[in-house]
Amino acid sequence: MVVALTAAAHAQPSPELTKTFQDGVDAFRLGKFDEARVHLEKAKKMDPKLPGPNRFLAAVAQAQQRWQDCIDAARAAIELNPRSAEIGDTRKIHDECRASDGRAPYREELGDSGALAVTTNAIGATVKVDGLNYGGTPLAPRPITAGMHEVDLEKAGYKPAKVQVNALPGIVTDVKLDLETDPNAQVNTGLGDAKPLAKVGKLVLPSGYTEVTIDGKVMTVQGGVLELESGTRVVEITKPGHDPFRRRVRINVAQKTELNPTFVETAAREKKEAMAIGFLGGGLAVTAFGFYAALKSNDYAAEAREITRLEMSRPPAGQYTRADFDKARDDAKKWSTISSVSMGVGLVTLGVAGVFFYLGGKERSDVPPPYAVAPVSGGAMLVRGVSW
Repeated sequence: MVVALTAAAHAQPSPELTKTFQDGVDAFRLGKFDEARVHLEKAKKMDPKLPGPNRFLAAVAQAQQRWQDCIDAARAAIELNPRSAEIGDTRKIHDECRASDGRAPYREELGDSGALAVTTNAIGATVKVDGLNYGGTPLAPRPITAGMHEVDLEKAGYKPAKVQVNALPGIVTDVKLDLETDPNAQVNTGLGDAKPLAKVGKLVLPSGYTEVTIDGKVMTVQGGVLELESGTRVVEITKPGHDPFRRRVRINVAQKTELNPTFVETAAREKKEAMAIGFLGGGLAVTAFGFYAALKSNDYAAEAREITRLEMSRPPAGQYTRADFDKARDDAKKWSTISSVSMGVGLVTLGVAGVFFYLGGKERSDVPPPYAVAPVSGGAMLVRGVSW
């Protein structure tokens, strides 16, 4: 929610600046965010040291869901006047936009101190602040004295990097610094062997997966990323009560392969397979009975023909009556009908069994398909949880 902001007084502002700034404030309050942005950007250029335009630009960006612009503008306002009467509202906008952007918050009161969060393209890089070890990336927000600090990032296989950071009081300062790869360096892959970085790619998993099996070896995942030597790898992930998810994944040099597993509930799948087996047994039994009925029908038909032959002979045998002939003929028709119905029911039941076998087998996620990889933008690869 956008909080109400008021313009801070500025020493002897020009009438044009005052009008431009006020036009931006009025447009913002009327919900005309694009118009407000134009006026406030103009006022900011007229006097870059005035914190007011930045505060309202942060509010406009929040309303338009431009989270990074909101964070940048709020930081600028705080840096220009950390003792402003509106500092509480500005910090609140800053924190809300960080949260909306999916960044980890610092939930304790900071007071006059700041907090520092560090992310980089190299998971597990060592973070040093003013020469002191602060942990590895991604570094969750940690309290730090407000003011200028020197942040160093180091990781095997990458060139070290250094940046100067101004930690502002009362908010989290985010440091995002990408490390340049060292093509001559050796890195330990997830399979426990050292490989040149030029031969290594990354397998990216959703958050929450801390253990996977790669080519039959159980491995621990940190930060959702595994560095693996390029090539085809069999990845297996387990979840209680579900079939193992297993896929063959192509790891490419210097690219990220994202794996989004989908799990099949074992009990539900096995129920389909049990139903398939039941229908199969029933279908075979009914079909067998239909075959038996066909044999009975043939026997009675043969008996009727034999009665006809004997009674039409000269002299007639005299051992059968018309009723015997009619009974044999009717029994032949009855068993023929029973056979046809049984065979039809049996074939339908076998068909239903085949459908359940197909559904149960199709849902299995514990057998690798040939491949399930599709390219996406940015050179990354997306591995879907389906067989293609």
